[in-house]
Amino acid sequence: MMYTAISAVIGYLTGSVNFAVILSKIIYGNDIRNTGSGNPGATNAVRIYGKKFGITIFLCDFSKGLIAVAIAKLFVVFADAPYEAMLAAGFMAQLGHILPAFHRFRGGKGVATAVGAAFALMPLTALLLLLLFGIVLWATKYVCVASGVCAAAYPILAYFLSGSQEAMNCVFAASCSMLILIRHLSNFERLRRGEEGKIK
Repeated sequence: MMYTAISAVIGYLTGSVNFAVILSKIIYGNDIRNTGSGNPGATNAVRIYGKKFGITIFLCDFSKGLIAVAIAKLFVVFADAPYEAMLAAGFMAQLGHILPAFHRFRGGKGVATAVGAAFALMPLTALLLLLLFGIVLWATKYVCVASGVCAAAYPILAYFLSGSQEAMNCVFAASCSMLILIRHLSNFERLRRGEEGKIK
C-alpha cells in the first residue's frame, strides 16, 4: 500500500510538469495556454508553433507516463510492491498532466501521457493504439475523433492483450479513457456544430 501511494504521488508530480507551457515561455516568450485553443498539448503546439515543436511536446508528454510507470516498476521489482503501483503511477501521471499542480491546474487533455503509460504497461496495446490513431487521423483529419476512437478501443485491447493482468489493465484503461473523453467533450461539441478545426 505504501509503495502504491508513493508511486501515485510520483506519477502525479511527474505529470504536473507541463513542457508545452515551460518551453513555449522559454522559446517563444508566451504561455501556450494564451494562444490558439488554449490547450497546452501537442495538437495546439503544432497549430501555433509548427510540427517540430508539436512533436517535441508529444514526446515530452509521452515520456511522463512512461517514466512514472518505469519508476513504479522499480518498486515492483526491487521492493516487492504490488502491480497496482504501476497502474496508480500511470493514471496519476495522466491526471497530473490534466490538472498540473505546478501550472495552476490548467493542463492538457492527457492523451500522450496516457499512451506513454500504456507503452510501459502494455506495449503491444500502445502500439496498436498509435496505429489506430494514425489511421483515424489520416481518414478524418480530426484529432478529437482519433482520440475518441482510441479511448473507446483502449479498454478492449487492454483486456484481450494483457494476459494474466487483463482485469486490472482493463479497469485502468477504462479509467484513463474516461479522463480523455471528458477532456474532449468541448471538442465533440464543436465537431457537432461543424466548428472543430482539422489537422492538415
